[in-house]
Formats: sequence, C-alpha cells, structure tokens
Amino acid sequence: MATATLSAGLILKYFVSMYLLVGFVFLLLFAMVIINGFYCQQVNWHIVDAGHFFLENKVPQVKFVDRTFNCNHAYAYRIWKYIGEHDNGVTNFHFEIGGDLLHEEDFLLFDTFRPGLVQFEIGVQSTNPDTLKAIRRTADWDLLQKNVARIHARGNIHQHLDLIAGLPYEDFNTFKKSFCDVYAMKPDQFQLGFLKVLDGSFMNEKRNDYEIQASSLPPYEIFSTKWLSYEDVLSLKGVEEMVEVYYNSFQFAASMIYLERLFKDAYCLYEELAKEYEEKHLFERKINRRERYEVLYAFGKKHVPETDAGNWQEIITYDWYRRDYAKEKPTFVKPGSETQKREIRAFFDRECETHRYLPGYEGYVTRQLYHMVYLGEYTVDIQRLLKDGTLQKKEPYYILFDYKNRNPLNYAAAERILTMDEFTGTP
Repeated sequence: MATATLSAGLILKYFVSMYLLVGFVFLLLFAMVIINGFYCQQVNWHIVDAGHFFLENKVPQVKFVDRTFNCNHAYAYRIWKYIGEHDNGVTNFHFEIGGDLLHEEDFLLFDTFRPGLVQFEIGVQSTNPDTLKAIRRTADWDLLQKNVARIHARGNIHQHLDLIAGLPYEDFNTFKKSFCDVYAMKPDQFQLGFLKVLDGSFMNEKRNDYEIQASSLPPYEIFSTKWLSYEDVLSLKGVEEMVEVYYNSFQFAASMIYLERLFKDAYCLYEELAKEYEEKHLFERKINRRERYEVLYAFGKKHVPETDAGNWQEIITYDWYRRDYAKEKPTFVKPGSETQKREIRAFFDRECETHRYLPGYEGYVTRQLYHMVYLGEYTVDIQRLLKDGTLQKKEPYYILFDYKNRNPLNYAAAERILTMDEFTGTP
C-alpha cells in the first residue's frame, strides 16, 4: 500500500513538471490496480490532489489515458463529479470510456457540464461480430449506439469514435459496413486507425495464422492480412485522409451532409473524394484551406444535379463562412450587389446604436464590424439540413456569423438567424 501511494505521489510531481514545460497533461491512473479494487483510496486522493493543481493553474487539457476509464463506475463517477463541481471554465478533461457502461446517474451529471468540460474517446474498433469475438470485445452494440446518441443530443460533450483496419475476419466489405455504422452515429471525431503489430501482443502471436504482413519499423502498422489486401489498405489510407480533412476538421459539416445524399453510402462519398485527390495528385503536396474548399466544390459539381447547382453553392458558402471570414474569397462565393452592400452597412449602423443582435460589441463602429462578423443571404434551410439531412427551401433570410463567440466543441462561429424584416429593420 505504501508503494502505491509513493508511486502516485512521484507521478503527480512528474506531471506538474511536464505541465510547466508543455502546457497539457496525460494522466494514467493505475487502471489494473483500480479494476482489482486495491489502493483506491490512496490513488483517488492523489488524483483529486492533481485535479486541484490542474484546475487551479488552468491547464488547457488533461488526458486520462486509462483504457475503459469507467469500468469501475463508482470511481469514474467520483472523478467526473469532482471536476464538474470545480470547473474553472477553461480546462478540458479527456477520458477513454466504455460507451455501453454508462449509468443513468452519469447522464444526469453530464447534463450539468459546461460545453467542452469533458470529451470522451470510445474505441469501437469494429461492428463485425466475428471480428469482435476474435479480439475479445464484448460491448453491447445496441446500448452503445443509444448512449452515444444521448450524449450527442446534449451537445455539450465532444465524442471521439474510432475503427481499426486490419483486425481478424475484417475484410474490405465488412470494414465499409463498420465505417457506415459508426459514421451514422455522428461522432465529433471519427478516427480510422490501422492495426499495429507489437512484439508480445496477441496479434503478433497470430501473425502466421492471420497472414499478417506489417512494417518492422515503428509504428509497426499492417500492410495486409488474410482478409485485407495491400491495395485495400492503400485505399483505406486515402479514405482516412479525406475523413480527417473533410469530417474531423468541422469545416465542411453542411457540405458533407448534403453530398452524402448523392452517394450509395457515406463510405462511397469519401472513397470517391480520395480518388479525386489521387487523380489530381493532391496527396503529393500541401494545399491550403481555400483550395480544400475549391476542390470539394468542383467535386460536388460533378455529382450534383444541374437543378441543384445553386443549392450546392449556397451550402458550401455557408461552410466557408461558418469557420472564418477570410478576405480572399473562393470562386463559389457570389459577390454582393450594390443594394445588398448598402443594406448590410445600414444593418451595422443600426447595430452600433442598438446592439440588438450583437451584444458584447459595444464600442465598435461599422467599419470594425465588417471585419468581425459576416452577414450572408440564404434560401436553403441550412439548420434543417444540419439537423436531419433534409434539403428544403425557405423564404430568403440572413445568417449573422459572430466570430467573437464560438462553439467550444467545433469552433464554429455563433449564428443568429435573421428574417428579411429583421435584416432591413422593417417594423
């Protein structure tokens, strides 16, 4: 018992030193010791002590890297309750959890959390029953889906879900199904990983049985397996990159929801997009944010019906301004008419006097507001599209993008929907 207490104390001092150097912390909580029920009191004391230090010093992020942090529910709940009660408004806590192990009281506690206080990483790995059995995973898939949806609906906790390519009995087609299953859960981050075959691991022991070919150099990733060819792995690498750019960046949310409707499934969308990058040799060089949008716009034009071209242009323009107001506009952004420019100036002039739609901007003049917020006209019901994927038209309206205030989960600008009467100041 004394040894466990001493070890926790030494690790706390180490993390304090590391924070002073790098500004964030990874925290390991003796997972196996806790699972077996030993030394919980001592370990918990040090974690609360560490938590106090991190919160007091406003560390940007603390990562608890225990696998299945909530395997001991009482222990996990105590930590979550503590950080909720001592929230400093800044620190984010990251946990790897079992999504199917959450209790009802956990959800009641989550309702009280500040958006961005915690984030969860849930290792799905696969939805193929044969694969899950082979790697000894016993998660309740139906309950996992239900719990992920409940957290997503609250909108205050970032969820990171992952899949692993190269697992036993997972071929190209079953992996595509796993991809679509997880994508449908709408995680905030969707990571496609590749099996790493480490010395002493179960997969290394099965290397011959599973016909695994893997790199002899770190990170020891697979090249192929009995079920997945080298060509399949290369294809999946392209899809991985497209998911990282066009999904995980949060910068193309409405565009990807719209484009998914035009393909057989979500996987096919990203697969075709990867082919587009391959054909244009875009994987071979760095491209900036604006070019990413231009590439996606051109890709969409190939697949969007001609009658929908205007809608596609509106949707991708929305995504462009949802993140930032850049002076250098992409080609798909329509220039405003002189009448519209006068109306926007008149709107900002009124705001400088009333602050009706932009509280917190007191003291700014019209010229400054032009560079701090953006007003765009739309006829596609963007909010409906984001909510359930439905493409629906409505009477022209404006969206006011407020870049000073952002969503802490995806960094999107705050939005205010304005009717035409509100925009023009009509009583």
